[in-house]
Amino acid sequence: MRFAFVVHPLSEQTKALLQWDEGGNLRRRWGGDLMEFCSYLHHQITQRSIAKQQLPSVRVIDELLGLVSSTGATAEGRLYEIPLDAEEILADPVHAMDYVAEATQMAADWGAEIVGLGSMTGVIGGQGTWLAERAPIAVTTGNSLTVYAALQNLHQVCAETDLDLKQAAVAVVGVPGSIAAAAAKVLAGQCGKLLLVARRPTARAEELAEQLGAELLFDIPHALARSTVVLSATSTGNCIDQHLLRSGSIVVDVAVPTDVRGSAALRHDVLFITGGLSRVPETMPLDSMFLGFHHGMIPSCLGETMVLALEQRAECYSLGRNLDAEKINHIGTLAAGHGFDFSRLYSFGQQIEPSTLIQYRKVAAQRRRKRLKTADKSTANGNRSEATANGHTSSRRVERPANGHANGKLGNGKAVSGRSPEQQPLGGAVNGQAGGDGEQHGMPSTTVAALSARAARLHERYINPVLIGVGGKNNFTKTFVRGEGNYVWDAAGRRYLDLVAGFGSLNLGHNHPRVVAAITAALAAQAPGFAQASVNPLAAALAERLADIAPRNLEMVFFANSGTETVEAALKLARIATGRAGLLHCEGSFHGKSLGSLSVTGNPNYQKPFGPLVPECKAVRFGDLEALERALASRQFAAFIVEPIQAEGGVIVPPEGYLREAQELCRASETLLIVDEVQTGMGRTGETFAVEHDGVEPDIMTLAKSLGGGLMPIGAMLCRRDLWHHAYGTLQTFALHTSTFGGGSLACAAGLAAIATLEEENLVQQARERGQQLLEGLSKICAECDLLREVRGRGLLLGLEFNPLPDTIVAHWRQMQSQGMGYFLVPQIDKLVESVPSMYAMQNLLNEFGIYTQVARSNPLVLRIQPPLTITHDEVDTVLAAIAEVCFELDHSNKIFDTIVVKSTLGEHTRASELPPLPAHTHPRKGSSGSRDHAEPVSAPRESAPKGSGRE
Repeated sequence: MRFAFVVHPLSEQTKALLQWDEGGNLRRRWGGDLMEFCSYLHHQITQRSIAKQQLPSVRVIDELLGLVSSTGATAEGRLYEIPLDAEEILADPVHAMDYVAEATQMAADWGAEIVGLGSMTGVIGGQGTWLAERAPIAVTTGNSLTVYAALQNLHQVCAETDLDLKQAAVAVVGVPGSIAAAAAKVLAGQCGKLLLVARRPTARAEELAEQLGAELLFDIPHALARSTVVLSATSTGNCIDQHLLRSGSIVVDVAVPTDVRGSAALRHDVLFITGGLSRVPETMPLDSMFLGFHHGMIPSCLGETMVLALEQRAECYSLGRNLDAEKINHIGTLAAGHGFDFSRLYSFGQQIEPSTLIQYRKVAAQRRRKRLKTADKSTANGNRSEATANGHTSSRRVERPANGHANGKLGNGKAVSGRSPEQQPLGGAVNGQAGGDGEQHGMPSTTVAALSARAARLHERYINPVLIGVGGKNNFTKTFVRGEGNYVWDAAGRRYLDLVAGFGSLNLGHNHPRVVAAITAALAAQAPGFAQASVNPLAAALAERLADIAPRNLEMVFFANSGTETVEAALKLARIATGRAGLLHCEGSFHGKSLGSLSVTGNPNYQKPFGPLVPECKAVRFGDLEALERALASRQFAAFIVEPIQAEGGVIVPPEGYLREAQELCRASETLLIVDEVQTGMGRTGETFAVEHDGVEPDIMTLAKSLGGGLMPIGAMLCRRDLWHHAYGTLQTFALHTSTFGGGSLACAAGLAAIATLEEENLVQQARERGQQLLEGLSKICAECDLLREVRGRGLLLGLEFNPLPDTIVAHWRQMQSQGMGYFLVPQIDKLVESVPSMYAMQNLLNEFGIYTQVARSNPLVLRIQPPLTITHDEVDTVLAAIAEVCFELDHSNKIFDTIVVKSTLGEHTRASELPPLPAHTHPRKGSSGSRDHAEPVSAPRESAPKGSGRE
């Protein structure tokens, strides 16, 4: 269905822009190549005489084509502009309505069945009633969805700032206007105190105030001084002075032009929100000038018109001054169903910066602490007075409900639903809580699911914006809310087979019942948490069990919290025990990111930003015994630290016997051998510890990750008894290296359960058998797929290495990018392009097959495959089938692109018969994402072809 929307220039400045940019070419270039934009802007300014430009009477300024909602509904529309700005419309509404009628007729002639009125065009003419009586098509002002959106924006900001609306004084500025009046009616039952602000006394304003039990004011500064929340929707604009607002206020400005004066926030203790905005569904293209320029954010009056068109409803909807609450809720529900998003907060034309919200929250938190302190003083004074009256001292405690409300419910009297603000019904669920489910003033909710709605936003704001920025939009980064066994579930309830296993932390899978029971039992027994310089029975028992299963000469145990801490302990022990300072490690190694561990991590990309590192650290090539022997001959090194398999480095397995020979070289040079089993230990490689494959007995060994059973952080350094005594065996030295949290009761209880489970469920043998099944299956795929280079590893620590994209494709990408600044501003862009194969596999395994994988960060062409040791035979078959389909699919497309690029470069044309055939292994896609049928395991032979489509 076709629709139209009538707009006008908001000011002289926007009118000037349209005069500069007739046709929208300048705005289309906005956000593209910077130098191209600057050049085009110069051309427009110098070639056009602004004074001579005249806007036409009524014109089409944009077309919104190919609009598809998340339900699959379609629509298309046009934006029509009349040549009067807001002030001119108010000065001559009769002339303005003639223009609006002309635009409506043009729209009807084009085939539109409904027209929406934007900004001032929806104010004059009786809020659309005059036009509706005369127009050949349906008319709406869009005010119903504007009210819905404004209140959802308010709910969202309440959630983001922990504001309890039930306790707040709210001023609604702009009554008895239609938007302000409708918003006031909804807010009346949801806020602590309601103030209505009108320009002058009118019967309608007084009637509304009496109906809602609200106080009616005619002085905006007075209202601002008494309110915490201001929702403003006047038709005049520019009526709120930022300096007059109370500290800690929130202003939701729904007016167009805006009511808040200024073009930027002048205070960090007040939050300004542009209200009434929504984002179009993700399924809609942003290739129109309007949607592209505004990044998909639109005024909801346009949104209402779009929703009615998507619904095929050519009917007059929001007309007149009295908006119906049921119709407001109805259009909001329809919009949400089509995928319109009301949760994105904007301020002064820009999406709100994380630091803006954080600074406001700090101010709000200070105000809350001040109020609580004042309340506590009042309570204490009252208690003292009561005690004096009774003749004795009282220590009565004031009990507060967990959610901050006396009745244990939200301010609207309904139990907390846990729904996100955009899911709350308009008439009865301003949640005023950060996320619902009892979360109040920063106190966490009791369920992971209740926190999931805001988790990605909070992660981006407070933890790592790059992770969300890179992986959020393309569905790389999931929010997992549940883990059980070999699977994790996202917030939508979809299940994923976990092949990452916490990079080796989940050998027992997620939430293994035996580990859960052990931790629960320790809690029930009220085991001591942390008591320094004392004996913890659980820590003592775990140390004994570790000594039982460790290589023969390892008897002493030091507990820490993580792998990098155990490496730090090992390096310090080596230095104090030998009296030497030097530390030898391998290129490509990874031992942690704390300073000492980083100094022996063989990745310059990790090291350089933090230099200078610990001195006298040297790297030798992994697996090179000659280089190791030459380095050790200097006898300057306290220790040689090595991983049995370099997992982070790309799952690199050393030559057979390397560790055994390294041990002999270390002993000959009186250098300690430290073996880092943080990731390879606890059964991962098909032995309890990877050193057992070569019969190696290190002097020091580090453990972590799966020692905690997948539930608790714990690390352990094991060493020879004589080394420990030499370093720490006196009254003066026994406490030289300690850890506050090392050996905590819950962590040790989990460690004991993890070892017992590993043994009693025979998981070491399971890792060996399932690892062999995976290795054989992946080797077969590698032999038949040019996209893949090799598979390597031991047990269930495997790496599948892809060949980089062919040189022809990389060069073609480079040529396409070379004209833009992005190519020169993005470091190592060629390497990013080369790693497309592994990224493609990771994304499609995740989103199409529900298989969660990760690449090795030191070599992103390597897909790490290290599932829990509990993975089953059938699950391995499923993994192999999915990997085969993804790899053969990409291999096929690579060959097509490679052929096209080469042929087109030569000026030749490729016949369809010359393109490589689709491999028999690749099956057509079935169903939608998440419901795709799995392919059968690869078995059919392929034509022989040169191995490796990229650079070997």
